[in-house]
Amino acid sequence: MSLMNNSNVNRGVRGVIVTTALIIALFTGGIAYGVQAIIGGGGEPAEGMMMGDVRVFDISVQEWYFSPAVIKVNPGEKVKFVVTSKDVWHGFAINELDINLTIPSEKSVTKEVVIPADIADGVYTMYCSVFCGLGHPYLKGQVIIGIPKLFLGVGLGRILPYIATLAMAAIFTVTILIGRRRAR
Repeated sequence: MSLMNNSNVNRGVRGVIVTTALIIALFTGGIAYGVQAIIGGGGEPAEGMMMGDVRVFDISVQEWYFSPAVIKVNPGEKVKFVVTSKDVWHGFAINELDINLTIPSEKSVTKEVVIPADIADGVYTMYCSVFCGLGHPYLKGQVIIGIPKLFLGVGLGRILPYIATLAMAAIFTVTILIGRRRAR
């Protein structure tokens, strides 16, 4: 009788582990998907408007997104950013281009830069550098420079949140299994 009870307990524990792992995978997958949407993981990148030899981007920022959230430029181009805050004070920063602007509430700030000709093609982050509220850490966008290398036909930046989700679910499962063995 005790062997049968022990077997039922083991099945129950396995069921709880599998159910918990699935819930966590779905939950963290949802977070990854949501964050990816926030940082501009979808849609076509904006290419700005050419005015003479300068590519101009009108970017609006508000709690908590950039519009457009994804822009595309080429190495060696002159680029002019006109960044407008639609609500509170925000920042606009792109580390690789040495840009860090402060945009007052309901004002615009302009910055012109030349994209270095020798910068590596890739996807870079534009982000808010001035605390603007609870969603501040998610106020991000992407700057695509040149033609970034792809991983299996998919931009590496698009699959990293999903890889992180799988890693988190695996670590959780291993932790549960190790804890279960120690409890015996």
